[in-house]
Amino acid sequence: MPPSSTSALEARIDRLEERMVAGFTDIQDMLRSYDERTRAIERLEAGCQPIVYARLDAIQQDLLDHNTRLAMKSQQIININTQMSDLMHMYRLFVWVGTAMGGSIISLIVALITGHAQVVFK
Repeated sequence: MPPSSTSALEARIDRLEERMVAGFTDIQDMLRSYDERTRAIERLEAGCQPIVYARLDAIQQDLLDHNTRLAMKSQQIININTQMSDLMHMYRLFVWVGTAMGGSIISLIVALITGHAQVVFK
């Protein structure tokens, strides 16, 4: 019995070795596959990076232009506000002068109608 048990044990060890070699081969193939996929992703990403950076630069330039225009418009609004304040003062003066002149003309017309005033032409 000892010789047959030894040969059976050797056969089992040989089958185990074959299974282990096949398992290691499968693991190596899987690692190669992961490595190839990682390299493919890195190549794809490297190709996209310049495009992404160019778009980001364009967006940054647009933002800077927008901020410049916004600052310019803000300054224009401040200038218009100052001009409107000056115009409001002039408008109030014109309203006061117009009210005074209108009141004077109405008083003259009333005086002419009532006979308290006369117009003399030479």
